[in-house]
Amino acid sequence: MWKWLGGCLLVLLLVVVGAVWWGYQKMANTISPDGSVRVTIAASPARVFAYLSDADSAATWMARGTSVVTSRHGTFVPGDSIQIGMRSPLGAAGQQMIWQVTEVVPGQVVARQIITADPRHKFVALRRDSVAKLGDSTIVISRLTAPGQPGSTNGELALSMFRVQSKLELMSLKAQLEGTLAPRMAK
Repeated sequence: MWKWLGGCLLVLLLVVVGAVWWGYQKMANTISPDGSVRVTIAASPARVFAYLSDADSAATWMARGTSVVTSRHGTFVPGDSIQIGMRSPLGAAGQQMIWQVTEVVPGQVVARQIITADPRHKFVALRRDSVAKLGDSTIVISRLTAPGQPGSTNGELALSMFRVQSKLELMSLKAQLEGTLAPRMAK
């Protein structure tokens, strides 16, 4: 009986490892080799940029499933902050992330940075969302970098997490602007 139980556990473990590997490969294929995330949206560049640069619409597409609070209403200006309340897996209140808007180029770019509050594990990430016309649609290119960060495993893991979150947020924006029900991870 123990051999049968051990065999079942081994098969279950292999299935879980295989699913994690498959999910990672699928996610990695949606991110460009240079680390940027690209999403094409069937809307005008002006409409897409209006959503990207508006504090009031940020809560509708950023970090879905969490609380998003901005420092003010209207179009972002450098210095504005976006506070994202993270939930723990058990539903309790978790950590807070605060993105600070660093640059807004009307109709083209919204850039923001995050600096972790923990001095022992300081991490800085810059996110730059660029909007460009692509035929009848608009392409949004989100580029995340961690300037001055050593190539530590934790830093790379955090940057990868932010890239995946960026992809999910842009897919959510796409779903909202195109009127579809739910974002998909397909490219």
